[in-house]
Amino acid sequence: MLRTVFNSELSGKRMLFLIIIAVMIFSISCSSDSTEPVVENFKLIFSPAEQTVPVYTETDYIIKVEDAENLFGFSAEIVFDNSVAELVPNTVVVGGFWNTDLIEMSIVEDDRLSITISLQQTSNEDGIDGDGELFTFTIKGIAIGESTLTLENLQMIDENGNEVSNYDELEITNGKLIVE
Repeated sequence: MLRTVFNSELSGKRMLFLIIIAVMIFSISCSSDSTEPVVENFKLIFSPAEQTVPVYTETDYIIKVEDAENLFGFSAEIVFDNSVAELVPNTVVVGGFWNTDLIEMSIVEDDRLSITISLQQTSNEDGIDGDGELFTFTIKGIAIGESTLTLENLQMIDENGNEVSNYDELEITNGKLIVE
């Protein structure tokens, strides 16, 4: 016959020891020092995403980038419904994301803004990483209605003229203008 001897003091110490071990294992498994790579979210964003303005009112949009890697040049067309809105000439302002040695060109057309911004090769600067404002532009509501603002013919290149390394993961958040 098997006889169990119950020693409450010894049993309590074992229980406390097991609880401490369990808490340590749980803490280690939930630690933020994981060896798995962090997934970056490369994004281009119209900010604000949606605006409502009265007819004949001007408003600004900012084009922001998040999690860029080695960005040396940006080129795109912002397309919109020109029966609802028009671009205000000479209102493109390059954002602080770029350094001072850059080349910028913008062309305002009836239904689009074509823009190119690039660092200068002579500046000996590498591409830019991180988050920031690429540029700001002003648009004016000219008739009651809605217009989506989208990016077309987009190119984002590194200093060698190749697509930036995470270009295939790019998420784009379009803008919307509502004119009342």
